[in-house]
Amino acid sequence: MISIIALAVLLLNSNAPTEIVVLAKSRKCDLSSDGRTLRNADLEAYAVEWAAGRPVRIIVPRAARTKCLAEVMFKLHDHGVTRAEFVDMPDALVGDSASVRAPVEVVD
Repeated sequence: MISIIALAVLLLNSNAPTEIVVLAKSRKCDLSSDGRTLRNADLEAYAVEWAAGRPVRIIVPRAARTKCLAEVMFKLHDHGVTRAEFVDMPDALVGDSASVRAPVEVVD
């Protein structure tokens, strides 16, 4: 019971973003949050909270290749994250809300 309360407090007082954006460029696949590229140290710190159950949504541009998305999930899985939700980036012209892709869960 105490561990559940501690986890809830950790998740409520978290600094980890719940959404990260894939920056898919030619031959490069980076992650961004709040307009800045996530460094490995940032990713490691956030991944602790995501692995503990804090939801993470990965916003994906339409031009992102499947290989890039696989790299993102492998990178997160290396840090203990086994569940992430990939969401299509909304079109600026349409102004539509993001359509949700199926959540990805990695099973060892």
